[in-house]
Amino acid sequence: MYHYSMDTGFSCNYRKRASYDQMPGLHSHAGVCEFYFLSSGERRYFIQDSVVQVHAKSFVFIKPGLLHKTSYLGGGGHSRYHAIVPAGWLDGTIDSLPPFFVCHHQEVLEALFADLLLESRGTDCFSMAFCQALSVEILVKAYRSYHDSMNPRDDFLDRVSAYVRRNLTGEVGLEAVSCQMNLSASYFSTLFHRRSGMRYSDFVRSMRISVAADALERGCSVRQASALAGFSDPGYFKDVFRLVMKMPPSAYRKIRKS
Repeated sequence: MYHYSMDTGFSCNYRKRASYDQMPGLHSHAGVCEFYFLSSGERRYFIQDSVVQVHAKSFVFIKPGLLHKTSYLGGGGHSRYHAIVPAGWLDGTIDSLPPFFVCHHQEVLEALFADLLLESRGTDCFSMAFCQALSVEILVKAYRSYHDSMNPRDDFLDRVSAYVRRNLTGEVGLEAVSCQMNLSASYFSTLFHRRSGMRYSDFVRSMRISVAADALERGCSVRQASALAGFSDPGYFKDVFRLVMKMPPSAYRKIRKS
């Protein structure tokens, strides 16, 4: 592991981790943003009420104050760059950004993160300014890529998401949704993975867990949350919720109930 920090609150590190490594719990940062670049392997990111699968060469941006954590996905190890960047460094850009975003296939960013890590050692009086410039460059390039991938003229993912949410307690299988999109099941599956970076089945599961978590926070019982999320078997729901959130739904309800 390599780790360097500056008095400004900025820090940058690079780590290689073994299989099944995960953070102990949800956390947030005050006044600083998180930059995460997965160099190799696969990870699962929990951000607020979203569950995101992150693949090699992907970038994650998180604004201050958002609860998040990473967890393993599959049995392989991973390597990643992680930077904590003062929000003040991003004045003029941060207000235009969403609370978080993830963009895939960002090989171009790896060299910039390597430079950021090197400069974070503070080799001379220009290092802090250079780190700030590199941070802005990384963010702008990543966001432009993310924005292009979410081109408003292509509402495919929005239509899929709306259909799944509308029919979560009914039929949201691959055949049903591909028919709704007027596509073959195989082409829909390929297109969805290409556009979203995740499998359709994982997306449905993530949405179910997100809906269930929201219901639990609003005070619904575990059985009610299970039904609202489209699980016919409360026992299976508990197993899936524990697998994704790393705690049983009853415990989540207790600590997050508003």
